[in-house]
Amino acid sequence: MKQPVISDEIRFNAEMVAAHEEEFAPDFVVHGMYFGQGDPEQGGQHWNFTRSLNDDDGVCIVKEIQEVTVYGGIVSLKLTRRSLACAFSDTAARSTHTRGLLIAFEIDDKSWEALVKQAKLIFDGEGYFELAT
Repeated sequence: MKQPVISDEIRFNAEMVAAHEEEFAPDFVVHGMYFGQGDPEQGGQHWNFTRSLNDDDGVCIVKEIQEVTVYGGIVSLKLTRRSLACAFSDTAARSTHTRGLLIAFEIDDKSWEALVKQAKLIFDGEGYFELAT
């Protein structure tokens, strides 16, 4: 069986950055951070980090359009005012086809505050998470 090609890192500048929570039921709220560039059906990059604290399977990483879905597998994740750097475990790298992500972005203060709020919920208790404010 052919082994998938795993890149060292996927880098892109996110044109779309969003952070919000979605209530599917009173006891099922999903917290999310979303980063995208271009059309995912034409080779664009769209990566989501989500988590429900009520029914916790851990951090869910999705590469849109439903190309990859992985729970856990993050070795390190650093969020700064202008970027997100994430490294994956070997197992997650085989699923995501990359050892890491480097996502650059430019957002206003209100969007940054929303991103920080969601990040603190999504990565609550995760020792690999670093927030540089």
